[in-house]
Amino acid sequence: MDISSVFKAFSQTAHLKPQVQRQLSAIYLTLLSTLGTCLFGYYLAYSFPFLRDYFIPLVIGVMAITVAIFFIPATLGNLSKRRVLLWTNGLAMGMLIQPAILPIMYSRDADLVYMAVGLAAALFASFSVATMVSSRSQTIYAIGSASMALSGLLWLRLLSWFYPSLALFSINLMVGIAVSCLYVVVHTHEVLELAQRGERLDPVTHAMLFFSDFVSLFLRLLRLLSTDRRRQEQNEREERRGGSKYERRQFRPTESAFRTCKSEL
Repeated sequence: MDISSVFKAFSQTAHLKPQVQRQLSAIYLTLLSTLGTCLFGYYLAYSFPFLRDYFIPLVIGVMAITVAIFFIPATLGNLSKRRVLLWTNGLAMGMLIQPAILPIMYSRDADLVYMAVGLAAALFASFSVATMVSSRSQTIYAIGSASMALSGLLWLRLLSWFYPSLALFSINLMVGIAVSCLYVVVHTHEVLELAQRGERLDPVTHAMLFFSDFVSLFLRLLRLLSTDRRRQEQNEREERRGGSKYERRQFRPTESAFRTCKSEL
């Protein structure tokens, strides 16, 4: 089954016009290529460790490229130039997130990275499809929920600065994941609204927004999974330590019992 047949079957539910389908295909193909350059940037930083010393220049470069993409006119003549800038942005982003992933890859929890990628892809796809098949009122309700969740996330972060605790940290991560998912809904709704009004969609700008949503969702999922794994390992160590102390205390012979055995011998 090719991508055209998938869109053809999907359009029966979402009522997307063929022109809208083509523009959405261009956006998501640009997103996939940007994710590919991000993966290449990760392996580039892994192969050349000295690139980790250029963290601040990379951050400045990502910010400069993002501003350049927004300021360069979104015309057909500038499409290739802006797409190369987006791929460069993805390459630099892969180098930036590599130090956050590398300790997990070197540990026994390397499977968490692949799990986070799979969960991020599943959540991204499910929320995008749900937005396409839902009505406009339901999407507007989701956008309102996103704004409320974002304000709640800001208050939780402010509270965790003054009262740091593991429970607040976990709630902060969960709310952050919900906000990332709702931003996928917001950006997908924006794309559909522009396409249904007959406006030409800019694949570079919308792919960059989707790319930032995916990276944010992936990093938050990875942090949540690694925190949960460390908590489980700590609980297992405490249970083993408590069990061994109980066994030593239970089977340790007392002095009177030792004297009794010695007298009988």
